[in-house]
Amino acid sequence: MDTRPFSVDGAPSVPLWVSATIPAPFRHGFSMRAGGVSTPPYESLNLGEKWGDSPESVAENRRRLLAVSGATAMFAVSQVHGARVVRINAGEDPEAVKRQGADGLCSDVVGIGLSVLVADCVPVLLADPRTGACAALHAGWRGTVAGMADAGVAALIKEFGCRSADLRAALGPCIGPCCFEVGPEVAAEVESGWPGARQAGVVVQWGQHRPHVDLRRLLRLQLQAAGVSAEHIDACSACTCCDPGGRFYSLRRAGRCTGQSVGFVVRAQ
Repeated sequence: MDTRPFSVDGAPSVPLWVSATIPAPFRHGFSMRAGGVSTPPYESLNLGEKWGDSPESVAENRRRLLAVSGATAMFAVSQVHGARVVRINAGEDPEAVKRQGADGLCSDVVGIGLSVLVADCVPVLLADPRTGACAALHAGWRGTVAGMADAGVAALIKEFGCRSADLRAALGPCIGPCCFEVGPEVAAEVESGWPGARQAGVVVQWGQHRPHVDLRRLLRLQLQAAGVSAEHIDACSACTCCDPGGRFYSLRRAGRCTGQSVGFVVRAQ
């Protein structure tokens, strides 16, 4: 996975993380902080509208992302840290969809962009080159334990006749195990949701310190258990919290939400 600048018809460039795992006919990306118009502490490509940033700035940032995405419309849901996935059909109203409580979206309609907002949680993109179906999933620790990865794969199989072995998966920038220190109660929930989590290196204990959780590793394991081939899963190794360049929004680093990035996927043709 690497980062590339994208621009359309001379519009401002927007750098995105992209994965070679997601093939044509899909366009996808994971946004960073750069490329927008928001001022501190939201600088600069904040795509979240709930945290006090100027509505005009957020609207311009979203316009820029939509332009480079190649989508005719970008859909999102009201994220609730669960495992519900909603299907987006042709002609649906993005504002009506945004009011739905869910953490995943799926579609096979050309031009429909599917997006999730993150600021440490894991953005997961799924794409099926055989059917043209795709999905965007928001996976924090609660959603991951609730089975977000399984739900995303299951939705594509149920709604579009996908086969799990055909799916491609890309996991975007998120908080790494280096920084995701949790309380023993969270570690216990992770272990309850995924027996053998400690043995698999998902829950890591360093001496007498509080446990740390590796969400990327757990999502990889869940995707593989759902039938996605290991060679079809790609994950960004950057940690949103301790990235030396401060390239990502991080709730844990800032102590409060000063902006959100987006992971998006769209069937371009």
